Order: sequence, then C-alpha cells, then structure tokens
Amino acid sequence: MMNNTATREGNRMNVPIWKRELSINTQQLVTMALLVALDIVLSRFGSINLWNTRIGFGFVPIVVAGMLLGPFKAAVTAAVADIIGALLVPTGAFFPPLTVTAVLRGILYGVMLKYVPEYLAKVIDDPKKYQKAWIGVCAGTTLFDQLAFGMLLQSYWLSLLYGSPYTGMMASRVLQIAILIPVEFVVLVFLPRLTDKLLPFLQSGKKGR
Repeated sequence: MMNNTATREGNRMNVPIWKRELSINTQQLVTMALLVALDIVLSRFGSINLWNTRIGFGFVPIVVAGMLLGPFKAAVTAAVADIIGALLVPTGAFFPPLTVTAVLRGILYGVMLKYVPEYLAKVIDDPKKYQKAWIGVCAGTTLFDQLAFGMLLQSYWLSLLYGSPYTGMMASRVLQIAILIPVEFVVLVFLPRLTDKLLPFLQSGKKGR
C-alpha cells in the first residue's frame, strides 16, 4: 500500500506544473468555495475595517489556498472572495484594481508557499536546514507581501480611489503594516502543520472534465 501511494505521489510530481495548476478535482473545488466563504467572514466581519486600513486574519484563507492548491487556484480564490465580499458586504467603494492586489497575493502565496517548499524538499535532506530555509521563505514572502503589495501597491490604488496624496496614504498605513508583518510571519511558519493534513484529501478526488 505504501509503495502504491509513493508511486502515485511521484507520478503527480512528474506532471508539468502548468497541468497541475489547470487541473482541478471536486475536493479542490469545494475547498476553494469554503476558503472564499471564510475569507469573506474574516475580512468583512473579523477585521478592523476603515476606509484606508484593514487589520485582521483575512489573508489566512488565501495563504491556505496557496499552500494547498498553488498560485492559479489561490489567485482565483482571492479574486472571487474579494469581488463577492465587496458586493455583498461592502466596506467602501468597489474598485477593481484592489482585486488585482488580491490576485497577485494569491500568486505570491502559491509560488512561495507551495512550489518553493517542494523544490527545497528535493535539495535539502536535513530537517533542521529545511526548517531554517522554510523560515527564510516565510520571512521573505511576508516582507514582499506587506511592503510591495500592502504598502506600495495598495496605497497607490487607495490614493487613486479617494483622491488622496500617495505619500500621505502610505503614511496612514504604516501602523497596519507594522502589525501585520509579525502576525503574517507567524501564521506562515506554523500553518503547514494544518495544511499537510489536508493534502491527501485534496489529491484523492478525480479531475474535473
């Protein structure tokens, strides 16, 4: 039984990345729907939402999508959650460029938290060295997400939306970024303990037509 499982996993890993990204099974589709719902709840009801600030754990469902499903499905999950959330539970004016940031975050999480660890697992045999590398990946992902997307890009979109000076908008978001950097880093480091248990379930379904 173990040999058969290992063979199936090896065959799956040998499939080109683009095929793995575009294929989908029932479990993955259900998981995406659940993560969309969870994202809406955490972002719209479980966060501090001001006109220029959002502090909370709304990023976690998209991180999970990236770890489990890869960049394409995480980007789709993020886009759907952002659009439905903005339409059903608006916390401000709906502005499509903000959805672009959500999509880019999904891609970032998928690449850095799924495919980079898969590569590291192939080239690093020592568990301690792998853990150190994983912490480095989480730190880099967090800093890029919060500084490039949260500070620079999101501030730019909000300055366009509300007609505010760009530098002033960035300054108003410093507190949010300072809070979310350590929070996101800790979540990224420890979340695989949960997602690793869900992977066999997601890989067991049949591919959709």
